[in-house]
Amino acid sequence: MLSALRVSRAFSLCVVAFFSLGTFAQNTILVPGDQPTIQGGIDAANNGDTVLVAPSTYYENINFKGKAITVTSSAGAAQTIIDGGQKASVVTFNSFEGTNSVISGFTLQNGSDVSSTTSLGGGIFIDYASPKILNNIIQNNASSFGGAGILVYFSSPVVQGNIIRNNYSPGYSGVIGGGIYVLGGGAAQIIGNLIASNSTAPSGSGGGIGLNGAGTPVIKNNTISGNVTGRASEGGGIWINASAAMIIQNLIYNNSADQAGGIDIFSGDTGLLIVSNTIVNNSVASSSPLGSAIYVQNGVAQVVGNLLIGPLQQSASYSAVYCENTNQPFPFFSNDAFTPSSGAGFSGACSGQGGQNGNISADPLFVNAASDFHLQPTSPAIDVGTNTAPNLPQTDFAGNPRVLDGNNDCVSTVDMGSYELVRSANLSFSTSTLNFANQALNTSSTPRPVTLSNTGNTCFQFSNLGITGDFSQANTCGAAGVRGGASCIFNVTFTPAALGTRLGALTVNGSDGITSASPSVSLSGVGVDFSISANPASATVKHGQSVKFSVTVNPLGGSFTSAVGLSCSGLPSGASCSFSPSSVTPGASGATSVMTVSTLGKTPRGNYNVLIVGNSGGDSHSTTVLLSVN
Repeated sequence: MLSALRVSRAFSLCVVAFFSLGTFAQNTILVPGDQPTIQGGIDAANNGDTVLVAPSTYYENINFKGKAITVTSSAGAAQTIIDGGQKASVVTFNSFEGTNSVISGFTLQNGSDVSSTTSLGGGIFIDYASPKILNNIIQNNASSFGGAGILVYFSSPVVQGNIIRNNYSPGYSGVIGGGIYVLGGGAAQIIGNLIASNSTAPSGSGGGIGLNGAGTPVIKNNTISGNVTGRASEGGGIWINASAAMIIQNLIYNNSADQAGGIDIFSGDTGLLIVSNTIVNNSVASSSPLGSAIYVQNGVAQVVGNLLIGPLQQSASYSAVYCENTNQPFPFFSNDAFTPSSGAGFSGACSGQGGQNGNISADPLFVNAASDFHLQPTSPAIDVGTNTAPNLPQTDFAGNPRVLDGNNDCVSTVDMGSYELVRSANLSFSTSTLNFANQALNTSSTPRPVTLSNTGNTCFQFSNLGITGDFSQANTCGAAGVRGGASCIFNVTFTPAALGTRLGALTVNGSDGITSASPSVSLSGVGVDFSISANPASATVKHGQSVKFSVTVNPLGGSFTSAVGLSCSGLPSGASCSFSPSSVTPGASGATSVMTVSTLGKTPRGNYNVLIVGNSGGDSHSTTVLLSVN
């Protein structure tokens, strides 16, 4: 049956290595300008060349013949068609092609011949090769034994950005893979494709994708929809046997099978991962109503963070997940398994998974349960996944960041399913500037409040709160952030460290997960001080008499608007001082007080240094006068 697949893998490694070391040319061969057919262009090409095909319909079956070339269209897939005439595969890679062998931008149709019981790979046949299949429409191809759209046999291709639709494997019991069949070990990458309306009816499994001893394929960000298997068959969306596949963040919906409309694990592998998929409304036969989203027959899988939702309009006897009796564990973590008609989630050997390990059974509240699988803001599947899910993508199915805060609790937790709920914060301060009154050096002002408000619908999570200059802050916000619809207060204090105008800024850095922001408040204040002097600098007084000094308090750096209290010390015994007035406010131009020193008859003669002190809050300055008593 597979006699045509006869080359050795060891030899393939040698040939791939030979190509990787070759010197590639960079010529472009035009079809039909330089060569009348696409195959003629391939035959004329050297490694590194591009075969550029003009829009038309080309009736041929092409083979890359091991060449590291790009075959692409000038006008895109809709206008450039390769029709295989139902003779053989439309495109064949069977000479150890590597990643420098690329086909891109074609409609590939009417490949293969279903009259043969061994036909495989109607659209594209890949045998011990690793080409890139990019941005094609692969449609209306057939094969009697499987892989009607694409067959991947012991190969590691990149299949990305394609539409794979209406391909049909109609023939025999055991046929696998209406859209894609991955057979034999490899590391195929099936990413970002639409795999729709393919079939393995009337008898066969894996309507969309079949994996059979497939090694470690990655199936990621695909839409797998409307695929069908036949009677007594399994896995309308995906069928898996002995494969350590990573099935990550796909939309798998509206597929149908006799058993397991979504994914059937016929026999898993210890490396099998099913992470962050939305698997919904896949139908199964009434004779096998269990496990419409996932049916596990044998094997081991990690099933993490998925929405596993049963058919919308089938009877209450249906369940979303079913595991046959087995001694092997099936670890389900943080999934929502739910059937709309009954609420039934897990059944069979994994019935105990419901309510454990973060699993729930609840209506996920899709925006539209039939067609739009984004989550409504009230969905119970929001922020209840696990951020430690293996191979969790950085972005969701729509390209948004994968881990956001969807429930406005200032903690970013991944949502279940393929989409992350995207909400936005709207952050602003109540003022953009905060100007402080003149403040004495090294003293602190009365705190002034500024309000930070979030009028959005999700938390703005702080990454840094910063304040610069001679300013400090205390806030009521908490460490995580400010929730949507809430506000908090920053109390800002000015403590000047130098004279003159002092500038700074209050800045809040953070993000709602989509948009980063740094709202800020400009801060300003003036650091001021005062000096004190006396006139005359010295004076003589007789016993029992008094002498006067003029004490002047001058502002430094700007207007000093606080009162400065005056006092003196260092007088001889029996002498005293008084000030009129006892305190002055220097303002912008200074102020003067008269200090009177009075003596008594018993005041001893001598020279005395009298210290005159001015105090304003914690700010203090002084000057000295010489007093002579005779």
